[in-house]
Amino acid sequence: MHRLLLLLIVGTACTSTSVDASQSWKRALPLPEASQEAVTAANAVINQSGSEECLRGKFSNAILRLSNSCDVSGYSSTACELASEIAGQESELSMGDMIATSETLLDLLGDSETSH
Repeated sequence: MHRLLLLLIVGTACTSTSVDASQSWKRALPLPEASQEAVTAANAVINQSGSEECLRGKFSNAILRLSNSCDVSGYSSTACELASEIAGQESELSMGDMIATSETLLDLLGDSETSH
């Protein structure tokens, strides 16, 4: 009897966890928050405020969140397109590419209020 109960509990926990994970895209950050996170990450990359691995992780996460927020909100801009393009890449950006992309992203996010 205890084994059956334990199996039911474990099965329910596993099922709800996978459902929660599959629904996580619906819990996107608000676009202004995702944009600010991308600006923070871009500045960290430009200033090389950490190891390359740390900067890559911070930048990649910020780009994914920005892309996700753009998709969920239905917002369209050059910054959103750039974030979606980078998020869809299978290969890692080099440090030089991350710096160049960060500079571009900062320019685009500075003008993001003018395009919808």
